[in-house]
Amino acid sequence: MSFKHQVSFFIVVGRAIKYAFQNVARNLGMTIITITILTLALVSVNVLIGLRGLTKAAIVAVEQQVDVSIFFTAQATEAQIEQVKNYVYEVAAVSKSDYISPEQALAAFRARHDADADIVKSLDVLEENPLGAILIVRTKDTADYKKILTALASDNFKTIVQKRSFEDRGRIVENVQMLTNRLAQFSLGLAILFACIAVLIIFNAIRVAIYTQRDEISIKKLVGATNGFIRAPFLIEAMLYVAVAIGATAGLIASLARVIDPLLGPLFIQGGFSLHSLFFGKGALMFAVEFFIVLLIAWLTATLAMRKYLRT
Repeated sequence: MSFKHQVSFFIVVGRAIKYAFQNVARNLGMTIITITILTLALVSVNVLIGLRGLTKAAIVAVEQQVDVSIFFTAQATEAQIEQVKNYVYEVAAVSKSDYISPEQALAAFRARHDADADIVKSLDVLEENPLGAILIVRTKDTADYKKILTALASDNFKTIVQKRSFEDRGRIVENVQMLTNRLAQFSLGLAILFACIAVLIIFNAIRVAIYTQRDEISIKKLVGATNGFIRAPFLIEAMLYVAVAIGATAGLIASLARVIDPLLGPLFIQGGFSLHSLFFGKGALMFAVEFFIVLLIAWLTATLAMRKYLRT
């Protein structure tokens, strides 16, 4: 491209940008409404993304605290307990297991009820330890807990396994997972709804801008203006809508994260979850992706709105 052509190109681009800003200024009210609705739509979608990330972090936090406690009878021998432990390792992927001897279980029970004189006296009267050993098992996958419970419910272990405790925590995991699935479905539906609203708003904004300049567009075409030159200011206008809306959304999300993250800190100490890292952990990549997706929708909508005035 020669120097003359380069100068001509930059002149054309400069004029297109100038006309785009003129369009924004001429329809300032419509511009504010369009950007506001786009911002609200984007904030809503990002809030749902944050809630989904929060529920996933909550599931991880709950799973880290979930274990199954196997209470043995006082008559269970060390060999029988070892047999149960080996069997559990066979049916499930165990990440950690803790063994509490009958003596340790009795000491812990005494410590918990130290203030209750009746219980302490009852324990002193007994000649033998009434408590059995306890095996606490933590698996890599929460689905394995049901395998353990089912395996230990067989007749082979009824005489040595007194009870198993997991059901309450298992229901917590299932409820959180169900909430996550429903939230994902709701997020998808709401995202589609807001996409439709954004399309309609941008379509109307461009149509209003074209209508107010219909005479100018006709004159430009008469003097030889190309469809690309006429289309460019409106595409730039749509890009300005999206850019301002994305910027406002990022600012609002950052402000919310600054307020909410200190409150979430004590809940996710081990996981290290934070809204700021979720949205800005990769250099605001999420907002960049959102920008290009919304920009593509905006440009397709603007092109559709301009078809009537670009027919030859």
